[in-house]
Amino acid sequence: MKKIFMVVWDIDVAKYGVNSVMYKRASLLNNVDYHSELITLDYKDNYSEIEVQLKKEGRLAENVKITNIHDYYKNSYTTSEPTAESIESYRLASEKFEPGFQVEDSGEEAHYFQNGTYIKCKAWDKDQKLKHIDYYTSEHIHIKRDEFHNDGYIARTLYYHVSNSELNQVLYYTPDGFCYLSRWYNHKTGKQQKIYLFHPESKKVLSFSNNKEFHVHWLNELCKNEPKKPIVICDGAGTASKVRSMESGIANRIYTIHTNHFEAPYIYGSELKEHHKGMLENLENGDSVVVLTEKQKEDIIKQFGDYNNIYVIPNAIEVREVDTAQKDPLLVTVVARLDEGKAVGEAIRAFAKVVQEVPDAKLDIYGEGSKRSALAALIRKLKLRKNIELKGYTRKIDEVLAKATVTVLTSKYEGFSMVALESFANKTPVIIYDTNYYLDEFAPAGKNGYAVPNKDREQLAEKIVYLLENQDEAKRMGENAHRTVQTKYSPELQYELWTNLFNKITSQN
Repeated sequence: MKKIFMVVWDIDVAKYGVNSVMYKRASLLNNVDYHSELITLDYKDNYSEIEVQLKKEGRLAENVKITNIHDYYKNSYTTSEPTAESIESYRLASEKFEPGFQVEDSGEEAHYFQNGTYIKCKAWDKDQKLKHIDYYTSEHIHIKRDEFHNDGYIARTLYYHVSNSELNQVLYYTPDGFCYLSRWYNHKTGKQQKIYLFHPESKKVLSFSNNKEFHVHWLNELCKNEPKKPIVICDGAGTASKVRSMESGIANRIYTIHTNHFEAPYIYGSELKEHHKGMLENLENGDSVVVLTEKQKEDIIKQFGDYNNIYVIPNAIEVREVDTAQKDPLLVTVVARLDEGKAVGEAIRAFAKVVQEVPDAKLDIYGEGSKRSALAALIRKLKLRKNIELKGYTRKIDEVLAKATVTVLTSKYEGFSMVALESFANKTPVIIYDTNYYLDEFAPAGKNGYAVPNKDREQLAEKIVYLLENQDEAKRMGENAHRTVQTKYSPELQYELWTNLFNKITSQN
């Protein structure tokens, strides 16, 4: 069985996009021949809970494991069970009213005084588990924080410099109290200066100048621990330089590009995005690169040359039976992050024109992001509060898309548009702005929906009105779209494409 490591910066329950693509691929590539493991590089103390929740929601297969760099060393370097003394210490620390202190109780926080001097502050979560304790000098300068794991031990301690209360050092602990990692920071600049890794059975300390060195060390260690040369799929553009810096020959490396690789205006000839430069400017080194559309492959080869290592493997989706009778004939849906790149304001402005023709039309916008307040203000300004609603984040993506008559996507750029694929799977046609590199299933026009010229709100509104006023046409396009994903974007086809790639690169070893 060959191990496949899929590397990304972080994973969380509230994240979709690339994370969802990884979950589906990891679940697909778990059988007698392959075993997938999701690899993360950030710090969270609740990855075990995240994994349980993702599996509970059916988004991640039961036999797929999430391995985080901190959890890896914490678990590997734990040599004993917590002592009775440490368990009692945590119990006492969790008490709100502690002997020797006068306490101001403000609910989820409590402030502790000794003879009038403020000493520390404790905070609890909604389940009344101790989250952290902050410590102060007699001059009320914040100097230390102990953060507690839900399992009842200090997970890490943060030290702050007395001159400005800025971060100075962070120590990370195993459940049995061993400090396995230390990070040093310059309290004046906030920059990380050094990382130290400690082994409980060795006097030798490993040091790293930055996160990249530390992460590369761990990736090398993971691969060397495998009996057979593993496959490393890099799913985060920001992580690509770390995967590229791994020791040569210890893994078969594959880089995936999930988005447009150009900066604004996001067309061929534009400046490359910073995190994509390394992988695209070093294609001659032979590592494989996977993109989602033929158009993006063509553009990369045209700019960087053909080294026979660019592969097109589109995302996949499982279709289900959809009752089109449940569709709301007046409902248009947007599912997107509310940020600059998704340009949801375009859909709102176009909808102002839609309601002039269809006064009872509704636009439901699902998602969260930095532009939420600005979009709410735009809705008020255009007097569309009766027609447009910001619904927030949803985990019921199929339910949301299945109700709509049409889905609208107005992104400034796309790497594929998973939302379009999910809409097709729910028999919902899509109207999309014609930008690089959306899911290329809109020719001929009216088959699965429409691609209208970028920023052409008039035509966008016109197509929305047409589908709302011609339900039979919307239904026909939805049925076509459903057949499209069944034949061209099935998990079976994706599995075949990935395994063909694996067979090719491993045969070259």
